[in-house]
Amino acid sequence: MRLVHLRIGSTGTEPTADPIASRLAELDVRSVRASDPAGIDAALGTLDGERVLVDADLAGLNLALHRMMRRDLLGSVETAVLTREPIGYLRELGLPAGRADQLELARTGRTRLVGVIKDDSGGVCVDAVELTPWTPGQPWWVRAVVDDQRLCDGEVRSLSVRRLGPSELRATVRLRRFRARSCRGRSLQLACDEARIVSDGRPRERPRAKRTFWSEPELWLLATPDAGQLG
Repeated sequence: MRLVHLRIGSTGTEPTADPIASRLAELDVRSVRASDPAGIDAALGTLDGERVLVDADLAGLNLALHRMMRRDLLGSVETAVLTREPIGYLRELGLPAGRADQLELARTGRTRLVGVIKDDSGGVCVDAVELTPWTPGQPWWVRAVVDDQRLCDGEVRSLSVRRLGPSELRATVRLRRFRARSCRGRSLQLACDEARIVSDGRPRERPRAKRTFWSEPELWLLATPDAGQLG
């Protein structure tokens, strides 16, 4: 399997200091560095049947998948990941913790469609979304429904959405006095005072007052271990 090593931003070390750099050189992997959407788009435009090996932290991975989805490539171009931090959902899929093992999986693993969280503005999320007041410290009103269950209708501190499985998410609202309430289902609909939305650690650029999130069970074509069963 031919690989394109897509390095998002800085790895924190020079390529020669990366413990898998020599292995990448042995494999004659084509390496491309990108630090912004235009750079990622340019790299995606050069693909010629290769599998994309995304080398990134969680926010960088989110950005790469967002650009792939905008080009309608997320479900058709094979991908693999080299992570720079633990990512809960990928661990549940069986992704090895070490980068050397992740590289071997990228080379030899079979791909399958796995799930992501989507929203009605074209956003995509691998692990979790966090919503807070656009103006910190201000009262924040939220009305939220998970499937047919009312999660909240009133003033809250924050709201989070996390993937649980192939077609399920969990929404958790944090109330005043440190109380919390959660609901599980396929989708979350909310209307609120202006909110700051952070997907996988990557802030969205504008405040939002309405949003629908849902768990899309088969969208991202990813190399996973055969033992991984969660979609």
